Amino acid sequence: MSSDSLEPIDQPADVSTESATDGAGALSKALDVLELVMGSVYPPSAAAITDALNLPRPTTNRIIGNLVRLDFLKRDARQRQLIEGDRLLKLALDVVARATQRGPRHDILRELSDRTGETCNVGVITGGRVRYVDRVEARWPLSLRLEPGSEIPLHCTAIGKLLLAYLPPVHREKYLMTIELVRHTEHTMTDVDALRIALDQIVEEGVSLDDEEYLPGVVGMAVPIPNGDNPPIMGLAIAAPRARASAAELRDSLPLLREFAQRMTLCY
Repeated sequence: MSSDSLEPIDQPADVSTESATDGAGALSKALDVLELVMGSVYPPSAAAITDALNLPRPTTNRIIGNLVRLDFLKRDARQRQLIEGDRLLKLALDVVARATQRGPRHDILRELSDRTGETCNVGVITGGRVRYVDRVEARWPLSLRLEPGSEIPLHCTAIGKLLLAYLPPVHREKYLMTIELVRHTEHTMTDVDALRIALDQIVEEGVSLDDEEYLPGVVGMAVPIPNGDNPPIMGLAIAAPRARASAAELRDSLPLLREFAQRMTLCY
């Protein structure tokens, strides 16, 4: 029989193409779920995700189960709502941190450091601590050597107290009841009731100070980066050795810090 008479044979490539298409569809649905969870003001339930994305309930449950196992999502304390998992938060923060020196935010931070002569940073809350997503060290012998990605406590740093203060009340109280108020210096606030009062004052004044509460001989000040009509989720902070400035003297830079925080909003 000549080769011309052979019937065409279906190639495995067709199956691979179908599998690739199915895989892309599954990935797309998983990304839709992640975007919905991260973009929701309140943690959504599986039922809410099903309705919002118009997915079959078994599909939603399967996607959520996989994302929870992979630590991209996790269930809240009541086991009903979905929130960002540690792996997803780390991925998001790593992306932000890696892009810092390629974007306008870093240029703004560098300008602020040059204007003040002090170390400046931008941070967010993650896993019960503050994580620096961008940082510019002062060009002085006495400067604080911490890299973007470094993590610091919430209760005893200017930016930590600031971000804690602006959390929704339920979330703030959850943090206050779960984080350990470790004493780092003689000035560290370890009484939760006193800390609550301090946090309320921070919201009222729109500024947070650290007077040697975390590191001996180091003072700091932080203000929120505006987030439209939503509560701020990022803070802008300045830190200096006590030998160069007191916490009260840092307040002289408050108008400048607020000006630069407003400029930061153009980067998001």
